[in-house]
Amino acid sequence: MNRSATEDHNSIVDHQQTDTSTGLQPDLKSIESSLKALWERARRASEAIHSLREERKTLSTKVDELTTENRRLQQELMKREQLLKSVTASLEEAAAKRVTSFPDGERAALAARVKVLLAKLETYL
Repeated sequence: MNRSATEDHNSIVDHQQTDTSTGLQPDLKSIESSLKALWERARRASEAIHSLREERKTLSTKVDELTTENRRLQQELMKREQLLKSVTASLEEAAAKRVTSFPDGERAALAARVKVLLAKLETYL
């Protein structure tokens, strides 16, 4: 090839490389912006995951506290129910004793009657 042809050929190759690199620039920028967007999404997802893990830990602790409180309250309720049953039984027993005993007026009347009967018995003896 002569010098002019070589220069033309080099010019064409340079021009093609420039066209190719110029054509790649928008593609590279697009890929770069897509990667940046993907990286930002991954970072936000990581932050959300971290936040959710912390929230889960806090809620788990709260559940444990509430479970313990629930057990304590159930035990206290059982104790109170037992006390109530005991008091109710005692009241029922006391009420039953009152029914079998005589009221004050009837007791005095019965005592007077017993005295009369004893006096009659003594007269017969």
